[in-house]
Amino acid sequence: MTDDGTLKAAHAEIRRERVPSWKQKYLKEHDVPFAPEPTDEDLNWPEPMVSVTWEHGYITMTLDAYDKLKAKDKKLFNKLGGMY
Repeated sequence: MTDDGTLKAAHAEIRRERVPSWKQKYLKEHDVPFAPEPTDEDLNWPEPMVSVTWEHGYITMTLDAYDKLKAKDKKLFNKLGGMY
């Protein structure tokens, strides 16, 4: 489980990583001198996630990462989640 401070720190990290490229793209597409602050939705946050928990741990990943898994890895993930 994450506490509120950890979640806020993760959110801040995501914004630090995604805001500059979002603003560059916005400036290029709109031909304006300044870009507004993006919303979380503009930054694709929070991303759709999938999670599996079990007695001794958990796995969380984005849906995009899940889609990129090989079939055997998806099967293992689903098995851990009780889907098999």
